[in-house]
Amino acid sequence: MTGLNNRFTNQGLITAGRHRITIQGTVFLLCLLLVLFRWLVPPVSGLSWDVFGYYLYLPAKFIYHDIGLGHQEWLQDLMNRYHPSSTLYQIIGTENGGLVIKYSMGLAILYAPFFFLANVMAGILGYPTDGLSMPYQYIMAAGGIIYAAIGLIFLARILRVYFNPSLSTLLLILVVAGTNYFQLTAFDGTLLPHNFLFTLYALLVYYTIRWHIKPLMRYAVITGIVCGFIILIRPAEVVCLLIPLLWTVTDRKSLCEKIQLIRHHYLQVIMVIVCIIMVFIPQMIYWKTLTGHYLFFSYRNPGEGFRFLAPYTLKFLFSFRKGWFIYTPLMIFSLLGFYYLFRMNRSIFYAVMVFFIADLYVISSWSNWWYAGGSFSSRSLVPAYVLLSLPLGYFIRRLQTVKRTIRSAVVMVMLFFVVLNLFQTWQFESGIIDKERMTRAYYFAVFGRTSVSEQDKKLLLIDRSTDTNEPFVNEQDYTVKVIYQNHFNNESVYIPVGDTSGVCILDGEHHFSTGPDVRYRDLTRYDHAWIRASVKIFIPDNYRDKWPLLVMAFHHNNKAYKYRTAGLDSTTVIRGAWNKITMDYLTPEVFSRDDDLKVYVWHRGKVPVALDDMVVKVFEPKKP
Repeated sequence: MTGLNNRFTNQGLITAGRHRITIQGTVFLLCLLLVLFRWLVPPVSGLSWDVFGYYLYLPAKFIYHDIGLGHQEWLQDLMNRYHPSSTLYQIIGTENGGLVIKYSMGLAILYAPFFFLANVMAGILGYPTDGLSMPYQYIMAAGGIIYAAIGLIFLARILRVYFNPSLSTLLLILVVAGTNYFQLTAFDGTLLPHNFLFTLYALLVYYTIRWHIKPLMRYAVITGIVCGFIILIRPAEVVCLLIPLLWTVTDRKSLCEKIQLIRHHYLQVIMVIVCIIMVFIPQMIYWKTLTGHYLFFSYRNPGEGFRFLAPYTLKFLFSFRKGWFIYTPLMIFSLLGFYYLFRMNRSIFYAVMVFFIADLYVISSWSNWWYAGGSFSSRSLVPAYVLLSLPLGYFIRRLQTVKRTIRSAVVMVMLFFVVLNLFQTWQFESGIIDKERMTRAYYFAVFGRTSVSEQDKKLLLIDRSTDTNEPFVNEQDYTVKVIYQNHFNNESVYIPVGDTSGVCILDGEHHFSTGPDVRYRDLTRYDHAWIRASVKIFIPDNYRDKWPLLVMAFHHNNKAYKYRTAGLDSTTVIRGAWNKITMDYLTPEVFSRDDDLKVYVWHRGKVPVALDDMVVKVFEPKKP
């Protein structure tokens, strides 16, 4: 630790003279490139989709004074005018009938300085001060780049603790140009959590190093605040606490020394905990006010969640859909570098290794393991690059001592990976690499190409619409089979009314019909299938209630997701006659293959109606 202390006190984190200028110049040029590429694709819709949900706290509170979302007019007006997303999935209902923003407010707090600036500038420039007009889009994007620059500055400081200026400069270039950090920060993800988390992790590692050299209260306070924001932005990032906890721990003796260090500075440790709690207080007040609970789990969709007993780690790493090693192969060398990190600097090995394993395990346990579109490769690992740059650095340091032929070969492979990353980033932004639907066959069909044909696109996964309407337009590419057919000839659940033998009667006491209940594994062996359900409904002459609905939904642990309905059209319905409802339904990406599909009719009125001829068909993709 003495040598490390001398580096801080005598040499400084960034060496003087030429080396300092070189590293600072590299950081400046990298930041300039981020700015340039961010503005090559103007950020006119950066405040959309997930970002809209993170950001919504600010306009709700400071423009519309409706943080409780009690009045929907302003929100609907924003949706109609700017179309930030196809649906308001960023808002969910609560048990007490209210509404709450799905995402926590960590990012909103970090956005806040630029939001207030944008609010002023919008008024000065004559734009609507509504939270989504052009000044907000541009100024918020500029704020994201500023946070990115801070992250790179602190990453450079961390690297200079362990590596010489030349290697530190090289590592900065590799992290930015050789990984999906570039795409995520400069294009689609400037305002997504991962850019901000990268900076927060850089701050956390830097001040963890400083505290272990000289335990000062200010370092402890910063560490606590940074950890608080990391967890508030993404609660799954609670694994960040492993970094300061395990730093310098190498064996039983060093563990005892670490415990003694914590005991000796227990007030600072308490302050870390206090700072983490203080960061959470605004969020807890928000949840308590709107839900009645200080802690609230907002991910209520039964079709998504963690599977800690069966994580998707292999898919997360190797799938052509968005596998980390497939689209960011440079990081293979970082993992190889853990061996040299263990050999050369064991004092940080366990902290980095245990954190990475825990982080990988948690993020690959999420059912939506590809983490949706808008990001090239596995975006959820981008914050971990701060830590992974260290084993990568030790791999390159060791590479300098091997035979020239081996060194040259490895350097050529690394250079190829960097060029490949930049080219595939262009492919991604040009729509050649699809955001969510990649397959092995399509990947190799477009590898190295600058255009894509319609025939190539047939190799992609099924296109899943973000809208509730999913038209089934290519029926010729599927084979069909009937999985359920009911003419209600033996129906005995409902009491007949009049001459209704051979039909099903729904009335004010019987609201739901019978129907199929089929597990996904019994439905199809493919990644998707189309379901077509139809039923005939007799509407009496005197019917004035709400129309009956044909319902299809998947269920996980008896809780519905991808719930869809189809009803009668008031302009074409014929009273006193049979009317037919037909509905097409694309199976979701199920949480488990044991999740089951239920199809039924829901009668919302009291006047009796009759059902007949319910038929459910499944359409499976034809074999290639």
